[in-house]
Amino acid sequence: MNGRREHPPETVFAAQELYCVDRLTFDQVAKRLGVAASTLKRWAETYGWKGKREEIAKAEADIRADTVLARSQMLKALIETRDPQTGFAVAGLESLALKQAEAARLGRQLENAAVPRQLREIKTEADAVAALEEALAIRMSQMLSDPSLVDLKTVRELRQAVEMVRGMRAEALTPTGARKKGVSLEATEAVRRKILGVKG
Repeated sequence: MNGRREHPPETVFAAQELYCVDRLTFDQVAKRLGVAASTLKRWAETYGWKGKREEIAKAEADIRADTVLARSQMLKALIETRDPQTGFAVAGLESLALKQAEAARLGRQLENAAVPRQLREIKTEADAVAALEEALAIRMSQMLSDPSLVDLKTVRELRQAVEMVRGMRAEALTPTGARKKGVSLEATEAVRRKILGVKG
């Protein structure tokens, strides 16, 4: 035995895709998959990931450039000829371009809305309020980025959480002598994890 941990082929394929296609760094892939960066570098050397990454990047750049040129040529042809078939082709290319732009925008939003690995520590009531507000902001960003995440149950749960946080915020601002017993820090943590969809 060489002491190295064996990884299933699916992990190697997923790592290759993240590194070559998504062009993440070794450290980013390591965090995503829980595989040591040194292992990823060994796989990259073994399977020629650097060359694949460069080839894929060039192919994607060529496709984008060719698409822009094709759109330009088709638009010029449509202006000159007013041919219905050319118009149909232009509409298809423009629709594709809009979908690609929307996908890129949503991808960026999802990256920005990703749940942080290290959640804010909760020690006081003020920490609890801040943590829940942060969790709600992240969850709402995720929903806005992906409409498929929006359903009646989720909206209802978020509304209840917003009302609870509003109440906690008001209690935190109440003079100490008049304060009622608030939600426990453990309950706050459970609510935060439920909002974010974090298990454990």
